[in-house]
Amino acid sequence: MVAGLALAAALWCLLALPAPARAEAGQVAAPSQRELAILAFHRPPYYTFDHGVAGGFLIDAVRRVLDAAHIPYHVMEMPPKRIVALFEQNVTAYSCSPGWYHTRERDQFARFSAPIYRNQPPAAVLRADAAHRLTEGKGLTGLLAAGLRMVLRDGFSYGPALDEALARSRAPVYRSTSDNAALLEMLASGRYDITLMEQEEATELLRRSPRLLQALQLLPLVGPNALPGQPQTRHLMCGRGVDEATMRRIDDAIAAVLGDMPDDTAVAAPATP
Repeated sequence: MVAGLALAAALWCLLALPAPARAEAGQVAAPSQRELAILAFHRPPYYTFDHGVAGGFLIDAVRRVLDAAHIPYHVMEMPPKRIVALFEQNVTAYSCSPGWYHTRERDQFARFSAPIYRNQPPAAVLRADAAHRLTEGKGLTGLLAAGLRMVLRDGFSYGPALDEALARSRAPVYRSTSDNAALLEMLASGRYDITLMEQEEATELLRRSPRLLQALQLLPLVGPNALPGQPQTRHLMCGRGVDEATMRRIDDAIAAVLGDMPDDTAVAAPATP
């Protein structure tokens, strides 16, 4: 009798299931597709996080690419050093971060997409009252030889040409963990004389502050000041948990949505004021 009651109970449970569930009762449900974590940090105009809402023209470009590739994703804010540490330490990281230079060192722990953006030439930003100490047409060599106190962001690559020139130079270069907005404040206060940054970012930060715009001068490294190997391209840097098939889907979507080698007209970069 006990066996009969158990059988009746089992039949009742099965019949109580909706029809689709009854049909799949002996099968394992297919897992939903994983969401790719897009990791970025506040660095206008590339990436912005305002009241929890992610924006910036590179975030917008990546959204277009992943939507075209039909890859589910979510955007998270994370400091740049933590992003690098995640990719170095976790070989299963199913995450990507937009806007990184493709370097030999990063090839050791990350995969890189096709280019998603071509930079404008980099720029020096210096105190307006120190500009007279520069020699026209000497490029980075002239900047480093001018006896100016240079501060750069610690842990950042400025592209192979700049990185190699800085490594060869004997001029003192100070490193700071502060972001680029804070570096400009350090210049304006007289603590340092000069820094280097992307022209797009410097233009945006100066545009936002009339006080800084008056105190500082932007010197694009173009013409006689141009560096070899410029401009640089930016990529999606992805963890090793993003398999090669997914990277190919991303590259195909980049070609379809952004073009093979997008520049500042293909991706809506801010206009120079």
